[in-house]
Amino acid sequence: MRFLLISTLLAWAVLVQAQDFEGGIYFGGAFYSGDLSPKVLPRYTRFIEPSGGIVFRYRNRGVLGLRGSLTYGNLRGSDADGAYPQRKLAFQTNLIEANVVGEWYLIPDNFMGDPPLITPYFFAGVSVFHFDPEAQFESGFVALQPLGTEGQGLKDYDRPYNRTQLAIPVGAGLRLLLGERGALSLEICARKLFTDYLDDVTGAVLDYNKIYEEKGELAARLSRPDLDPDEAAYISNLYRRGGDRYDSFGSFGVSYTFRLSR
Repeated sequence: MRFLLISTLLAWAVLVQAQDFEGGIYFGGAFYSGDLSPKVLPRYTRFIEPSGGIVFRYRNRGVLGLRGSLTYGNLRGSDADGAYPQRKLAFQTNLIEANVVGEWYLIPDNFMGDPPLITPYFFAGVSVFHFDPEAQFESGFVALQPLGTEGQGLKDYDRPYNRTQLAIPVGAGLRLLLGERGALSLEICARKLFTDYLDDVTGAVLDYNKIYEEKGELAARLSRPDLDPDEAAYISNLYRRGGDRYDSFGSFGVSYTFRLSR
């Protein structure tokens, strides 16, 4: 995370000297997709959370551009609005993301002499994001990663997961010129993740008694909130909380950028 932030600042220092450098702000929404998300697409609107940040871009007068951004937002998911309400799992997390993407504009600025008013574009790149899933317990929220709700760190279980991860953002947008130096960009973006722990839920087979004895009562209760500890002796100790597919998240929003050079 620190490396990407330093690289982003260095890139900004170089690009600000460029003739076609733009800087601006971004505001939009972010949504999570994973083990706790609904299976019906319209229900995803229940999980949209606000996000915002800063954007900088270098764009030549042809079809290529380079953009960097730093955004902050939230993600959440809950079985109460998902496909398996009986599990009673839920999470929320703050999310900080820094990314660098290449942009491909379908219409160059000099195509008809004057820059086009509206230009569609596609983009793809790499990002680093930091997350820290929490779950509500009694009157407050508890960070899940330190608890090891899936036995992380125990023998025959995964190691504790890293809360800073890489992703591949891919998306499309429309760029609208506002005067000679301003531009408004509307876009949607999906991200390919390399972790299934965004929501602290995976498809691992777990042993409730082992988690209870070696990780503690709180870890066990948040690992399987549908089960009262007194009932554990009367049912199978083995269970799975989620599936095998990696989590993901997406975003949509609008950015306003202003060309800093004349």
